[in-house]
Amino acid sequence: MKYLTGLLLLIQSCSMENEEFIKKIISDFDRYSFFVSIEVESPEYRGRVIIENDDLYHYYNQTQNIDKKKYQEIMHRMLQKELTLKIKNEDFNRFNFFKVLNDATIIANTQKGVDNFIKVYFNGRVLKDDITDNERYAIINQLYHFNVLSKIDDETGYLVLYK
Repeated sequence: MKYLTGLLLLIQSCSMENEEFIKKIISDFDRYSFFVSIEVESPEYRGRVIIENDDLYHYYNQTQNIDKKKYQEIMHRMLQKELTLKIKNEDFNRFNFFKVLNDATIIANTQKGVDNFIKVYFNGRVLKDDITDNERYAIINQLYHFNVLSKIDDETGYLVLYK
């Protein structure tokens, strides 16, 4: 019984942490906002993408005429339930949806935990140099799954972590 109670408390703690993480992301409408990782489906692609929250809001506003409050309601549900967003092929470039490709090295580094993952790819809070775009997208995706906030720093243009 103690084991079951402990497991339930752990699950509740993780879901509260995820709830706060989602709320922070969908409340950030800065020019360089937190990254979101979502599943999308288009006629030519089905898979994971990353996109800045403000760009995703812009997508909803432009394609469905949705205001920020309604957007937050929709995205809260979508991110909690890990639902798939259907988009058009031209939306990738128009709204800055970036496809996340599998990278064996990054996947292997996720197995070592969040702290080690950050040490491998970051100098403090800033992404190390010589990372390709596709690697950066995969890193951002993994940070999202670790519940680590990331965004582009508006002064330096570097990817930085927020805890």
